[in-house]
Amino acid sequence: MNSYRRLTLAALAALAAASLAACSSTAEASPSAEPSAEAWPDAGTTIEWIVPSAAGAGNDILARIVSPVMQEELDATIKVVNVEGGSQVIGLTQLATSDPDGTTLGPTNLPSILGRYLDPAKNATFDRESFTPIGAFATNAIVIAVGADSPYETVEDLFEAAKSDPGTVTAGTDSRAGDDHINLRILENEADLEFNIVHYNSGADKVAAVLSGEIDVALGGVSSFFGPYKAGDIRLLAVINDEPSELIPDVPTLVSAGYDVAPMDSRFVMSVAAGTPDNIVASLEAALQAAAEDPEVVEKLAGAATVASWMSAEEAAATWEDRETEIKPIIEELLATP
Repeated sequence: MNSYRRLTLAALAALAAASLAACSSTAEASPSAEPSAEAWPDAGTTIEWIVPSAAGAGNDILARIVSPVMQEELDATIKVVNVEGGSQVIGLTQLATSDPDGTTLGPTNLPSILGRYLDPAKNATFDRESFTPIGAFATNAIVIAVGADSPYETVEDLFEAAKSDPGTVTAGTDSRAGDDHINLRILENEADLEFNIVHYNSGADKVAAVLSGEIDVALGGVSSFFGPYKAGDIRLLAVINDEPSELIPDVPTLVSAGYDVAPMDSRFVMSVAAGTPDNIVASLEAALQAAAEDPEVVEKLAGAATVASWMSAEEAAATWEDRETEIKPIIEELLATP
């Protein structure tokens, strides 16, 4: 072999060795580079928690209980921002149209959000597919409430009156085609009742109407009535569930009173805008779960008459779809009724 050929082969061998070394170096660097690309958020990132209602309302109180633990878990700054108006549609629109980068999240509670976008009169520009759930952290049992001076001492008294003289017992809701209205219609259908339904502009107005005797009865989450109930100004006739509520264990269930009515509750689902990357959703989901299971948060939620109850992002998305399928025809019926 001549000297030129030996030099060429040597050069090729050196080049191949260098290429292999470079490939090896790249392969070794990739695993360390990949996690840094997926890690979220950067320390100190600011995240806005949109509350689509006024300061001091239920969503606002729960946000301020849960967000500090999430903030610590994420090593981020979470700012609770109240965006009220339009029966929550304004705040929910801001959430739905936010950048899908995890820096904006907010409550898309079930079933209340369904009435926001399934009612054309509310002019919502979002729907279920506008959001990606990150999980649900709590539930609120639905109760039947009357004023302390009500003639209805028991749920049996109330139902007997509604059946014996249909349409004369007045029942209040916090909005037309909202969750109270939906639950009332389900109750009417399943227990063969007929109420005279009166709509108010908010849950607070509805509770005030029960307290004053302006209406006979109202349905709603136990947290709405808990203060007046503890003060003796409201009587809770029943929990619409198969099991007693741990917050009000002395209040009977409808099942125990002999009525076969499907359980009702409000579930506090948290979401980000659709299209948010999976790794960001996973980080937020883990932080929300840590908050939902934190003993101090559980205690504070109970103090706000709400029960900590974890549901994963996947479960929350499936529940949302199921509830929409179940409730959409009910809302259409309610809206078609004068």
